[in-house]
Amino acid sequence: MPSEHQTFCRYCHAYCPMIASVGDDGKVVSVRPDVSNEMYGGYTCIKGRQLVEQMYQSERLTSHQKRQSNGDYVAISTEEALDEISLKVQQIIAEHGPRAIATYNGTVAFQNSAQLVYSREWHNALGSPSYYTSVTIDQPAKVFVGSRMGYWTGGSHSFHDSDVALIIGNNPLISHYASPGGVPSISPADQIRRAKKRGMKLIAVDPRQSELARRSDIHLQVKPGQDATLLAGMIRMILEEKLHDHKFCDRYTDGLDDLRQEVEPYNLSIVAECTGVAKDLIADAARVFAAGPKGVAVTGTGPEMSAHPNLTQHLTASLNTICGRFYRAGDTLANPGALSSGSPRFEGVYEAPVAWGGATRCRVRPEYGELTSATGVSEMPTSQLADEILQPGVGQVRALFVIAGNPLMAWPDQDKALEAMQALDLLVCIDPYMSATAELASYVLAPKLTLEREDVTLLADPWYEKPYSQYSKAVVRTDHDVIEEWELYWGIAKRLGLEVNIKGQLIPNEPKPTKFELLRAITAGSQADLGFLRDNPGGHIFEDMSTVVQAPREDSSSRIKLYPDGVANEFNDLRGEGSDEADFSHVLIGFRSKYVLNSFGRNLPALKAKSGTTNHANMHPEDLRSLGLDEDTEIILSSKHGEIPAIVMENSRIKPGVIAMHHCWGPPPGQQAPVRETGSNLNALVNGDEDLQPFTAMARMSGIPVNIRLA
Repeated sequence: MPSEHQTFCRYCHAYCPMIASVGDDGKVVSVRPDVSNEMYGGYTCIKGRQLVEQMYQSERLTSHQKRQSNGDYVAISTEEALDEISLKVQQIIAEHGPRAIATYNGTVAFQNSAQLVYSREWHNALGSPSYYTSVTIDQPAKVFVGSRMGYWTGGSHSFHDSDVALIIGNNPLISHYASPGGVPSISPADQIRRAKKRGMKLIAVDPRQSELARRSDIHLQVKPGQDATLLAGMIRMILEEKLHDHKFCDRYTDGLDDLRQEVEPYNLSIVAECTGVAKDLIADAARVFAAGPKGVAVTGTGPEMSAHPNLTQHLTASLNTICGRFYRAGDTLANPGALSSGSPRFEGVYEAPVAWGGATRCRVRPEYGELTSATGVSEMPTSQLADEILQPGVGQVRALFVIAGNPLMAWPDQDKALEAMQALDLLVCIDPYMSATAELASYVLAPKLTLEREDVTLLADPWYEKPYSQYSKAVVRTDHDVIEEWELYWGIAKRLGLEVNIKGQLIPNEPKPTKFELLRAITAGSQADLGFLRDNPGGHIFEDMSTVVQAPREDSSSRIKLYPDGVANEFNDLRGEGSDEADFSHVLIGFRSKYVLNSFGRNLPALKAKSGTTNHANMHPEDLRSLGLDEDTEIILSSKHGEIPAIVMENSRIKPGVIAMHHCWGPPPGQQAPVRETGSNLNALVNGDEDLQPFTAMARMSGIPVNIRLA
């Protein structure tokens, strides 16, 4: 008789609760939604339902691999691998200094609740600032703009109690991700149904009639890269019609008149012409959003990876600000965070230190530097990492740990990424499969998978409607010699004698800490007791943790900056756009598939059967007719930096002039394969040296101007 265990999925950020059935042989037999969970109500997606297949498929690595001089791999034990890797790290530090040791945490690394914190503090102990994550290649503007403008300490309105929501370039029904305040990833379709039933107005900004857009009250089908223009027009209209929150702006903002002057040229006619959105729709959206009275505007990764992401994010935050979309004194903040400290919330503005350009600068482009979040966690811009590896000099990166990521597929400029990986003295990948990047590694370390490790829903803590958390013990023990991601760093720390501290607590090198002990250190001071969560599986809602926003502090004088340094230049760039795009007929955007997470999962048979064998170039029927193209035709898409093949698919839900393709497909750089069998990678069209955003070094990885020709 199989035993049943309450756990949660860690395929993506949604963390859907599940019931795992384990047979008498100690193997997982099946997973199904946990319908008893009060927060999720039994929701899961197709990806999570493949956890069993992920664990037991033949391609999974069940032992660590060491590369031989002839390119072949042989199995190596954990202790041997850690001994050899530690020795190489020690040698590289002795010759090149600690900065030569780098980490790149990919998207899936975020799903292990211990990895990000421990690896970041390990770098601090080592004295290496060379710490990178996928955040800086998909949405660094969120951190930068928040710091540049200041943070509202009372919290922003949430989706759950808003009267209107403006969702820009985000499709949480597929991605299962949204910025705090956006549509939660917990059964997003149901969240939208319930919100609309209580009267919420939903506005979607997207070049596609996405799943979210089709459920919206107003769909602004904007031309890619013109989100900032659209927002400038909406702000102009709201200010012109005096629909903004005058009292809030007078009390808590600076620069409103400068912002008003900057958006003045963006009248409805000009905005409609630039964005391709009808004037009456823009006007309706502006008035509906301003009416509120509660509301929220958020962006996804789409506009952050396209043109003008800094300005788009700034104007999104400005729209929220001028409409006063914040909790004030006396308002109840429903979810202050179960795994947060529960510090008192005050009405007022926190003026954060400058987010980007701290003490550590990029060697190759000193105008860029560390991005530091409001929580004090800093990282370097990933777009510059390939050059940090390739360019000789003091601090040159010589060793790279790639954790649950695939840089060859994810980074801008695939050819340069390949050159960089091949130039390293030491490349260590933690990956359950031999990914394109892993095939170049000195060592490929096999990780424990979701149901083989314990975790807590730390990453999702701010997303929930109410204070909620779930702890999962390991569902099954594995007989394989595999490790968790953080154990790589702990093993090196032990061998090098590094003292890793988390929140002032020394993490011992001997004896080895348990996962629970490590998570307790990471969540020290949190409102929810980790032991209680561990001993009460299935998730828990803490109804008594809501907090009331308090009156402003007497010494509070900071104000939100609506026109900080840099905004004027960003508007100048927006007005000058188009000069380098006149020679291109279409704009190419990336979008997510519901069957995979970036490149992760395409090797699973059930998902592969759904996603197909190629990432089609979705085009509007009008474009096909004007170009004389038939569906299923092979074409070549060319940018100013490169070209890729693609297979045409007719799609009336795409804006004319736009091509949409799933990202992270195709063969590794330097290899060729039939496009119908592997698809193509959009990043081959991207250059990591140009179109970089000021401050963040964000490369333009979507909204790419392209031409089309027959293959």
